[in-house]
Amino acid sequence: MKYLIQYKIGWNYFCVIKPIYVFLILCLLNVSCSILGEYSDDKNNTQNTSLIASGLLLQALSNQNSWTTPPTVQSNATYTVAKSTHIYAQALSHSNWGSPTTNVVNLSLDLYLPTNAPRNRPAMILIHGGGFSTGSKDDSNIVAMANYFTSRGWVCISINYRLISSYGTLSTAWGTYVMNLASLSPAEKQQSYAMYPAARDAKAALRWLYANAANYGINTNFITALGGSAGSFLANMLGITNASDFRDETLTLVDATLSSTNLTARAQIHTVINHWGGINHMTYLQSITGQSRFDANDPPISIVHGTLDADVPFTQAEALRDAYIASGAAYEFNPLVGEGHSAWSATINGKSLSENAFQFIVTKQSLTLN
Repeated sequence: MKYLIQYKIGWNYFCVIKPIYVFLILCLLNVSCSILGEYSDDKNNTQNTSLIASGLLLQALSNQNSWTTPPTVQSNATYTVAKSTHIYAQALSHSNWGSPTTNVVNLSLDLYLPTNAPRNRPAMILIHGGGFSTGSKDDSNIVAMANYFTSRGWVCISINYRLISSYGTLSTAWGTYVMNLASLSPAEKQQSYAMYPAARDAKAALRWLYANAANYGINTNFITALGGSAGSFLANMLGITNASDFRDETLTLVDATLSSTNLTARAQIHTVINHWGGINHMTYLQSITGQSRFDANDPPISIVHGTLDADVPFTQAEALRDAYIASGAAYEFNPLVGEGHSAWSATINGKSLSENAFQFIVTKQSLTLN
């Protein structure tokens, strides 16, 4: 169920299909909708099934990558970086968790483009930390990463997402589960509630990237998620969860803003760079649905975590590593011995964190390096 219809009924098949078969595929749309329902039994909300199925079919036909070779990236800063800000979706903010009193808020991202780079570019979504209570896309460490990778050929987006103060819309199941977690302190309960709308927003931002890939020369077979702290909780979530997660659940109230979130676009990640993040999104989902989100198809992940982290315990890194070992998916484990939380200045075998991430992505995605 991880990739929904685009993989369950053959995304790769559509990538090589000839135009003369378009009519036949559209005639089979009703069948594909039924297949989507059959393979999406983890979803509580089926009202968008036909829309999503038809959109995915049309996107598979019209928005394919035309490149037959991997992107080429540069070892050193080479390209001019152009930054612009965009609204990627709208969402609801409540007066408190579950309140019927709402406001519509705009969700923004900063787009970093390598303006003089050839097309056929890899891309990266970068996500700031702050314990789901503070932080923004302007986080200096995230901005530095965005400039580092964009100057070497990536298209990067750094995103804002709803924080605790927004009291974003919850799914019924998520809200009930967190409310009943007696082991959480009041502050931890607030963070746990906020994890749901934050994940929903991160998924929407990734779908925006896919929906706009053709405009920016992005090869959507080479997408990375990179974060720090809460941002890495979200980066891990993007790589590991099902396509339907944080998109199709039954919500506590009707949310008309969902139509602004490119619901029919893909949201697949090919490598994850995890800086002192954790696995709570996946453990909560497993408790709610009874199904593990980890499997052998999860993207390769670089796990970077300080052994003395007092904010996100090092045991979270070990749990993430162990889940990857059990599933058979590829991983790299990088303990930062003696380091605490948010150790952006740390090194791994003499390499900065940006250099280590660069090497990991180039190797795992088999990018061409100049």
